[in-house]
Amino acid sequence: MVSHVLEAVERQREDENVKANLDANQVIIEVERVLKAQVAALEGMVDAAGSDVEATIKKAVTDALGFAAGLYDKVREHTVSRMLRDDYTALSLVAMGYTAYHAFGLVVKDSRVADLALNHLKQITPLLVRISQVLPIVVAEEVAQNQDMHFDRSVGEQAVTNTQSAWQGTASMA
Repeated sequence: MVSHVLEAVERQREDENVKANLDANQVIIEVERVLKAQVAALEGMVDAAGSDVEATIKKAVTDALGFAAGLYDKVREHTVSRMLRDDYTALSLVAMGYTAYHAFGLVVKDSRVADLALNHLKQITPLLVRISQVLPIVVAEEVAQNQDMHFDRSVGEQAVTNTQSAWQGTASMA
């Protein structure tokens, strides 16, 4: 899954509309950087584990992530806001995969797997927050462009403030 998301993000980074949007470009570059490091770490763990463990790990990860990787790999050319929305969705799936992978590592008493999954999850969650902060501004920019209106960045920033405040109450539910 991580490799498939990385491939899509690498294609997005080359998109001229992404390059033209400083906020979106920065977040996509950061997502790419994190995912490249995670793919390398995951591949290193599989290589070090051997074929029996590799098969078990692949089955656990595949079961946790389902068919989402195949769907995400079919990403078509979209607006920057849609790319960011799709990235958020894919990274949410990756986060849940790491959550399941962490639990798997704990169950089989493999601290390397559990720790790697938890560390990777901790790298993904800030990316989700960052995308949720960039997306409203990008949407506002795109709507203003499509309506041939002057873009008032404060409108996008107000959307960020409003949507981020919606998340404030979620932390206390635990």
